Amino acid sequence: MLDLVESAQGRELEIRDAQGASRVPMQQVRVGERVGQAPRFLELPDGASIEVLDNAAFDALLARHGVRTAEQRIGLLERRWRPALGAVLAVALSSWAFVQFGAPALASRAVALMPPSVDRDLGAGALDVLDRTSFKPTALPAPRQAALRAAFRGVAAAIPHGEIEPRLEFRGGGPIGANALALPSGIVVLTDELERLAEHDDELRAVFAHEIGHLVERHAMRTVVQQSGIALLMVGLLGDVGSASSIATAMPAALVSASYSRQFEREADAVAYRWMSGSGVSRRRLGDLLGRLEAAAGGGSGGYLASHPDLQERIRAADAPR
Repeated sequence: MLDLVESAQGRELEIRDAQGASRVPMQQVRVGERVGQAPRFLELPDGASIEVLDNAAFDALLARHGVRTAEQRIGLLERRWRPALGAVLAVALSSWAFVQFGAPALASRAVALMPPSVDRDLGAGALDVLDRTSFKPTALPAPRQAALRAAFRGVAAAIPHGEIEPRLEFRGGGPIGANALALPSGIVVLTDELERLAEHDDELRAVFAHEIGHLVERHAMRTVVQQSGIALLMVGLLGDVGSASSIATAMPAALVSASYSRQFEREADAVAYRWMSGSGVSRRRLGDLLGRLEAAAGGGSGGYLASHPDLQERIRAADAPR
């Protein structure tokens, strides 16, 4: 049985059982938080604990003696709609700020500390995933493949790419259609549909430079780290630990399906524009191909447009005189 008594030493918790009674200064007792109707615990200074089976009776005891715990103060705030609404808004605002600014900044810093070998290991299975789910074997003739690989090597040689080893692969786009994408393993995939849409090899060389820009800036890895940070935020907010454990298993699919942010597209375009300026290739080559892609998609967002958003902005930037 528990009771509160006043003594010369101050308010004390009196504990009575079959062996007798003992007292503990109340200020040395840690009152556990109450969660619904679950029993809570009182932690005593000697390391022992007492299970409170009747929360209502214990709360009434505390109230009679004017004892207020931290839990009661929080409960009082929770019962008032203004503080509760303010807390919800604060969580929503801070979560939005983290997703918009915090996660990208932290991802950039984290990736800067990772060696490029991490990108290669993480992206090693990405092409296999695409081959099983989307891509078809290429129909490009061997001489055409050889010519494009030579062009790709020329572009890659002119763009500083550190430890990255860019390599060009060809696939039939299947449901992906006209597309080109860079995998963190260093592979750039060009689909047959995009090759057929190009009217000049300089257009494809501009695409190669853009995709190599994604590799150089490590956009795929930054996207994965950023999305993982957001997933962990949701674990903190919702308590869904299962979603955290699924991050690793879903990683290859995330790598091949992620849409880059507007800032990432600008960074990759900037790499392409520098190469074009140094190689005597007009920036309009990229704008022409992007415009043709949009027309082929009927103004929609399929194929290359799905993984390379903000097309109109990029067309205007490519067409702008320099």
